[in-house]
Amino acid sequence: MRIKLLTGFFLIAVSLMLISTSGFTEESKTILIHLKTSLKHDDAQISAAYNAIWAALEEGLRVNVLIDADAVNTYKIGLFGKDDIENYKLPENMRQALARQFNVPLEKVPMVYGEYIIMLKNKGAKFYINEEMIITAGISKGPGDLGRISAKFFKPVTMPELIRLRTGADSYLVY
Repeated sequence: MRIKLLTGFFLIAVSLMLISTSGFTEESKTILIHLKTSLKHDDAQISAAYNAIWAALEEGLRVNVLIDADAVNTYKIGLFGKDDIENYKLPENMRQALARQFNVPLEKVPMVYGEYIIMLKNKGAKFYINEEMIITAGISKGPGDLGRISAKFFKPVTMPELIRLRTGADSYLVY
């Protein structure tokens, strides 16, 4: 009786360990989505990137998004206190395709990109911005300054941190 009881506890412990380990491994996969192209140069690139972010989140991946190169200008606050993408409308046919693809009601699909990026953040995407680029572009006064960046939840990263984001990712997409 005692051996059966110990064997039962052992099997339960091993089963729990296997279940928790397999779930942890799957959830720990990380994708880095690297936005380099500004809205002014190609609006399709940012559209595709946002859609890829949503798809990766739906797949259960941890999603890190790096805003870099010319893409930093997309989030720069302009003369009227807005950035280039905040009120930029998603095409209706794309909204409908996203609703079908992610099996959500159309009213749950954002109408403008400002809402879209906040939705992605709220779903778990982490956003980083190349600190060196925003300083070089004259958007930032110095390290840590996001005064002229619309998305205050972006985390400025240094070059060593940027390299760690890239080398630490299991998958990598560039837009």
